[in-house]
Amino acid sequence: MKPRASYLLCVFIVIGLIGLAVASHSYVLPAKQILSYMIEQFGSARTLVVLQKTVIYDPALEGGMRELDETLYYRYPDRFRCEVSAPAGEQVRVVGPEGAIFVVNGKIIAETENPFDHFKDLLLYRQVELLIERLSQLDVNLDIVSFGRYKDRVAYVIGAKYPDESVPQVWIEKNTFRPIRFIVKGSGGSDVPSEEIEYTDYTQLDKKRWYPARILFFQNGRLAKMYVLKASRVNSELSDEVFDIAYLKTVYQPIASVQPTPSPASELDEVKKTIKDFSKAFE
Repeated sequence: MKPRASYLLCVFIVIGLIGLAVASHSYVLPAKQILSYMIEQFGSARTLVVLQKTVIYDPALEGGMRELDETLYYRYPDRFRCEVSAPAGEQVRVVGPEGAIFVVNGKIIAETENPFDHFKDLLLYRQVELLIERLSQLDVNLDIVSFGRYKDRVAYVIGAKYPDESVPQVWIEKNTFRPIRFIVKGSGGSDVPSEEIEYTDYTQLDKKRWYPARILFFQNGRLAKMYVLKASRVNSELSDEVFDIAYLKTVYQPIASVQPTPSPASELDEVKKTIKDFSKAFE
């Protein structure tokens, strides 16, 4: 082979290899496949009970913070319950296919979830169709997937083109397929607070299952709350009634029934009073 022809052949080979490398690097898995891998790596179980310490950070609190003990109950693939108890009262949150309820001191004060309640979505829904439906409800655009870097970890970013953080998005670590970040509300508008959840310090519950030992909640970049794992139980027997929202609505009293015909303003005042009374239990 002539030197020039040999040179050109080498050039074409190098260009081809570079092209393959670029194509390989730029290929991003579709959202459904990424979420399927994420669900698989969590392992299978019927139920999970998590005992945790919850730290609330608020300048208005004495000392700037407050610690609570909470218990989380997961019944896979789609039921969840959270309990906080104190001598002066209790707080219960339940989520299932029928909806959600939030109970404070025996009164149902809400039948919706707040943005931070969605921390459990990536840990609860063990069927990819259910998870896709929930993320779609939260305005995560599943047609957009990119690569991003968060605290020296490379991740799949579902819902946004990195580094855009103005829209809801899920971050799944590339090597482990574990969720590490969930932007529930982006910073698209100045009147909408940015709300973000970080999952970190994954620990093995047993030989097959993992769970984040710390979950951090940020609002407008400020640490607002943190969950710290204390203990867990896998496949405990849990009563159907603790997740049955229709049944729980017969047990707990709707806050609207406290007054004969409450106006919107007076009903809101009652909600605020109930939450304030509950908070005093931890002072």
